[in-house]
Amino acid sequence: MNDFSISNLLQESFENKESINPREIFESRLAELNISEYQAFNLIGLDKNSVNPILDGSIKHPSLFNVLKISDFLNIELKDLIVFLISNQQSDKIKKLETSNDFQFIQKNFDIDRLSKVGLINSKSDSSEIKKNLLEFFGFESIREYEDYALKLDMILYSSTKRNFADKMRYFSISSAYRIFERISNPNYYDRDSLKELVPKIKPYTQDVEKGLLTVCQALYSIGVTVCFQRQLTTSQFRGATFAVNRKPCIVLTDLNQNYATIWHALLHELYHVLFDFDSISSQGYHLTGEPDLLLINEKNADDFAQEFFFDSNLLRFIKPHINNELMVSQIAKKNNIHKCFVYRAFQIDMWFNHKKNFWKATKYNKHFPEIDETVKRLSPLVWETDSIPQKAKIIKEIFELNKIVE
Repeated sequence: MNDFSISNLLQESFENKESINPREIFESRLAELNISEYQAFNLIGLDKNSVNPILDGSIKHPSLFNVLKISDFLNIELKDLIVFLISNQQSDKIKKLETSNDFQFIQKNFDIDRLSKVGLINSKSDSSEIKKNLLEFFGFESIREYEDYALKLDMILYSSTKRNFADKMRYFSISSAYRIFERISNPNYYDRDSLKELVPKIKPYTQDVEKGLLTVCQALYSIGVTVCFQRQLTTSQFRGATFAVNRKPCIVLTDLNQNYATIWHALLHELYHVLFDFDSISSQGYHLTGEPDLLLINEKNADDFAQEFFFDSNLLRFIKPHINNELMVSQIAKKNNIHKCFVYRAFQIDMWFNHKKNFWKATKYNKHFPEIDETVKRLSPLVWETDSIPQKAKIIKEIFELNKIVE
């Protein structure tokens, strides 16, 4: 973090650790150099009326040029002298500096309009209140703590590319997910061979709308793969993401499109990336599904894997002429240990991509898709308007480690 950032200087002035005494240092320098005050003023290039108020900390509007000259003469760090001067300013001036710093911090990092719309912040104009809301959400005590975290995150996630400050909601969603995974800190060793054995056993759990996804996520957690669920943030249009946190795979699912089959498809899509792209993702820090990146991770392969896993193309060719026969659809779904909505989803995808026909909103098919609320609530999704990350991470950890039931 920049030592001369306002938040850092303010923090150090409040802590006041081992505060210097410029007056005492000045006197020591006179003795060391065996010169008079008058000679010292000449060496510095300032008169006593400019030097003494800085040495005493009583100056109201210090000139940076003068402070630089005096710190050089005193042979002390410029930052130490600035911190001393800030700590001796009147409280109203420090408050104005804090308010200015809060405003710059908020404007640089957050999309206030959109965070207000999702209910995460209570005010759009009170920078002090906004800062309080944001720090509580992330579980930080100060702006300096957040800036240290953001710097670390930028080094991990943006080492090969420059962070785009214009896409603030996307960054907010990513940084929130990473922070949750850090706080959960899955203690289990990640075992790729165990994941390869587990994946083929996932399909039958799609039939249990209420607890199936939870059961699978608990099993994944036990082999070192952590899954958490986020409510979709406006403009951050991704249905899934894979992170490398402490060298372990972590998956974010969202409720984009509010579709039961899509959530399961996103999970298998991300598990494909964990199985086959995790070394590349580890070097980059994360991968958002559907987002182009420098590693050229193949999204089509992951999509095809997920689609074929649940309902392959051979089965689709068989059922396609009978797609309006609910009994046949139910029978083929049961025989293949999947929820019947996966059959309809495979048909919708095929008709759209291969025949340019839109059946996405066809009620006769969509009525067979379960509501997602019962499914995702068991995973205790991150709800922006009510949750904080420390609180949510604790709950998710209890769900996966103690089998806590969320009602």
